Amino acid sequence: MDGEASVEDVLRKVLRKVEPREEERKKVHNFVEALTADLNRKLSEAGIEGSAEIHGSVAKDTWLSGDRDLDIFIVLKRTYTREAFPRVLDVVKGFVGTGWVEAYAEHPYIQAEMNGFKVDFVPCFEMDATAKPLSATDRTPLHTAFVRERLKGEARREVLLLKQFMHGIDCYGAEVKVGGFSGYLCELLAIHYGSFLGALRAAAKWKKGAVLDTVSHYRGREGELKKLFRESLIVVDPVDDRRNVASAVTDSKLWLFAAASRAFLKEPNLGFFFPPETAAYTEESLRRVLKERGSDLVFLLLSTGKQRVPDVLWGQLYRAEKALRSLLEEHDFRVLRTAVWSDEKLSHILLFEIEESLLPRAELHRGPPVEMGEMSLRFLRKHLGSGSTVTGPWVEEDRWWVEVEREYVEAETLLEDKLKEQKGVPVGVPRSMADDITNISCRVNDEITDLYKELPDFAVFLTDFLQGRPKWLRA
Repeated sequence: MDGEASVEDVLRKVLRKVEPREEERKKVHNFVEALTADLNRKLSEAGIEGSAEIHGSVAKDTWLSGDRDLDIFIVLKRTYTREAFPRVLDVVKGFVGTGWVEAYAEHPYIQAEMNGFKVDFVPCFEMDATAKPLSATDRTPLHTAFVRERLKGEARREVLLLKQFMHGIDCYGAEVKVGGFSGYLCELLAIHYGSFLGALRAAAKWKKGAVLDTVSHYRGREGELKKLFRESLIVVDPVDDRRNVASAVTDSKLWLFAAASRAFLKEPNLGFFFPPETAAYTEESLRRVLKERGSDLVFLLLSTGKQRVPDVLWGQLYRAEKALRSLLEEHDFRVLRTAVWSDEKLSHILLFEIEESLLPRAELHRGPPVEMGEMSLRFLRKHLGSGSTVTGPWVEEDRWWVEVEREYVEAETLLEDKLKEQKGVPVGVPRSMADDITNISCRVNDEITDLYKELPDFAVFLTDFLQGRPKWLRA
């Protein structure tokens, strides 16, 4: 079988798995129709001029089989202001009854579980192509209209392939936890490049600063575009020329997609779309792998007193991870890699892989050149009478040198001490998170074994971290 036939065979098999069947479509559309009709009746009874509408992938017919997420937008007349949002959400809460959660993005919205579906109820204002958005979600109905117009019939299947590919390589989702490609971005890629394979062929050749301007907003003024957007991938929103649809895509996810695209085009297989589940190491294997690794793994365990909206939580965790990595490096610990795990409830683990978690007691400090008399005198005064001086000062070649005792020789002690000082706020832990931390502890290497046994999701996370390569490369 030649390469092209092999690709087509793989894609047919993928579509058979991910394209919703008629029975599933009917169930989803019947639920959506009944939900929006009932909610519109409640809005009308409350005297609210607005319309509940389905948007997102279901509205555009680009949803994957088994996807139970629905986006219901309450589109308000522009005569309203944001002050109307609480009133609208109160109607939604009464409509849902129980089991709802008020979440926050650019403004509040409601999340609820209903009949096996996860439903987001999002207020926004009506908007046409010439108006400016009054809230970040106002563009969504325009996105729906644009995609419906450009993706018809078989073309929608190209989006299904691209979305499932993104899922399989762990690049799908614009939420903070993932930092990847949103559903709308996948739709725009399929529209711009004409097909799933066209998108992959383009991504395989992307350079930093790649630009997609599907409706040519910036034709003849590309220099202006480059000044406006600084991200590594620029996808101009067809309905808003001041917005980069790819702004949430991190460099790691961007280039992971590019690398996976090259690999798939060279050797297509279903593993890119449906990777095997990770088999977590046994406890014995984990101990062996950690012992043979040669580096040290330091686990910072944090417990918080309340559950947060995931995007807020992951933003805080990633900022804490960055701040504590800098702290370790400032104290001469060579950090190889970092990662974050959370149950998205109350338990969170920051992981630091360090070349050595135990440093020598002494560190070498370089002093001034001997010819600089005044600076040399100050250096000698500082170190001759200091209890932290281990060796010296001495002259080597043209300079003074001294060995001094490190403030911290153990990485875990450094982390624990600094986090006990106002929960780490002075070293960069977000105050909004620090105020809610109830417990802090550190563990090194196989000291994590008990939690590894208790938390299956963490065991999979740690196994993936230790194996350290994308699943599509493991074969």
